[in-house]
Amino acid sequence: MIIGNPYASFAYYLPTAPLIPDNWHYTQPDAVATLIALNGNHWRKIFTIMAKISAVGEDWRSYRDQVLLKQNELICISGTELMANTKIHLIAGQVAAKCLGLTMSASDIHAQHLTAQNKSITAMTLPSSQGQHCLLTPYLDYRQYPNQLIALTRQHLVVP
Repeated sequence: MIIGNPYASFAYYLPTAPLIPDNWHYTQPDAVATLIALNGNHWRKIFTIMAKISAVGEDWRSYRDQVLLKQNELICISGTELMANTKIHLIAGQVAAKCLGLTMSASDIHAQHLTAQNKSITAMTLPSSQGQHCLLTPYLDYRQYPNQLIALTRQHLVVP
């Protein structure tokens, strides 16, 4: 299942989908607000972390409420392969990584671990990922993905 712009630069891989109302579309002005209202605080946190990573500049609140999912992001639920046209892949947690068949023991994966506040992200170079960034991240929750790690992620991805 894909939620958001299918031609996005950022693909976030998550294991479970939010509830989506009938006639909902990611291009609606209140698309993210509608999902937050229906799904509660858990999904507000997920969308907030996505916005903090993806936003150009520091105004992640406006980005979350007005732009998120409409242009540069998509959410791939239970994906079994990386989105071919996406440049930046953020694989949120071990369940999503397992669905994609990514394990750190694979001999053809080159990994670099980046750490902040005893939490880490893993930048992976996959054999087929020319020109793409692939990060294994914690699940998109504040306890697992604090602001310092979000800042480290943005630095690694060189988001302005």
